Amino acid sequence: MLVAAFLLVHVALLEATREIQDHGAHKLAESHFKDGIHSSVFDQEALLGSHKLDDLAELPKDVQIKRLRNLAKSHDTNNNDIIEPEELKQWILQSFRMLDREEAMEKLEEEDENGDQKITFAEILHKQYGYSEGDLDDMLKHEMDEEETDVYQVVTDDKKRFVAADLNKDGFLDENEYVAYFQPYDFPHMYQVEMERSMKDMDDDSDGTISMQEFIGDNADEETRFSEMTNFEELDKDKDGKLTPDELRPWALPDNDDVAKEEGEHLINMCDIDKDGQLSIEEIVTKENEFLGSSATDYGRTLHFVKDEL
Repeated sequence: MLVAAFLLVHVALLEATREIQDHGAHKLAESHFKDGIHSSVFDQEALLGSHKLDDLAELPKDVQIKRLRNLAKSHDTNNNDIIEPEELKQWILQSFRMLDREEAMEKLEEEDENGDQKITFAEILHKQYGYSEGDLDDMLKHEMDEEETDVYQVVTDDKKRFVAADLNKDGFLDENEYVAYFQPYDFPHMYQVEMERSMKDMDDDSDGTISMQEFIGDNADEETRFSEMTNFEELDKDKDGKLTPDELRPWALPDNDDVAKEEGEHLINMCDIDKDGQLSIEEIVTKENEFLGSSATDYGRTLHFVKDEL
């Protein structure tokens, strides 16, 4: 029976949607430290722009050094053989975008059932949830209970995200459009639909604002409650005890600037031999092991594509 089938897939639907939404600065901040210790894997990915780090070990040492030098030089925008803090931050932000794209392309390949390098919503619906758009239409033909309503809402929210990402309105998401669908926080044209979803998910009394209790939720443990209360107080700029959509936006649609800045400071702290607050190309090469212990710089993937001579 269709209704029973939808209820069985309810948990899978919600988890699949969380998978799409669990990206960006929240995710980066969580992976930055492991058990309270700065993650060297995060360091590498942030420098290399790829989760695929095993390839690094396959390169001869002299090739690694040469390509690292050239990669660093490619981020030296004022050509002074120094990677200044802002240049390092921009390097890391570029790498984060590469990581996002890599994840999105892996997901696109999974969902592209006909192998045409573009995605319809029908493919997403079938691959993630096992249903057709006709099944959704059937849901509307009877009065839905609470669980069915939740399931239907998850899918319709996903469809709204798809429509927002489909800039040319051809019914397909190409690779660039799919990145915006998969990682909406980095694309301004996705902000409205994401903010509408966030407000709807959290605004239990439908008053157009988010109270502290709505922000924290009912099931938070004591440590989480304290952390979320602090977050709420920082977001509540006018101190009226409620978050407007504008106040909620930095939390709902975080950018990576703070994470990139923190990672850059960490790299400079490790590799700045002369303690001048920036990294020369020679310091980066000399401190290769420490520098490549960072996941922030696109090195992992791009070392294979950076030419030996610029």
